[in-house]
Amino acid sequence: MHHLQAQLNTLQRPKLLIRAARVAISEFQWGRDPKTDQRGGDVVARQKLFDTLLEEEHRLNEERVESEATYNVRRHIRTLTALMVVAADPVPRQRAA
Repeated sequence: MHHLQAQLNTLQRPKLLIRAARVAISEFQWGRDPKTDQRGGDVVARQKLFDTLLEEEHRLNEERVESEATYNVRRHIRTLTALMVVAADPVPRQRAA
């Protein structure tokens, strides 16, 4: 999963956005967003999930840069958080309630 972390490290985003996503890692829950409800341990599934999340993040970043009315900062933070979790942990885990 080191290549996922390397891909993530290439993103150039505002520090505040990155900080918010890092803080949100402790509260992250799989399945909150349908796009992240693809848990699985195999490498192909992990790469597919990462790629899907990365596409969503790029779309959200375009909305942010263009000051689109549809931009949702919470969704952007959740997407960045999910990317960080996927890149850091080879097997996503559901938080115990």
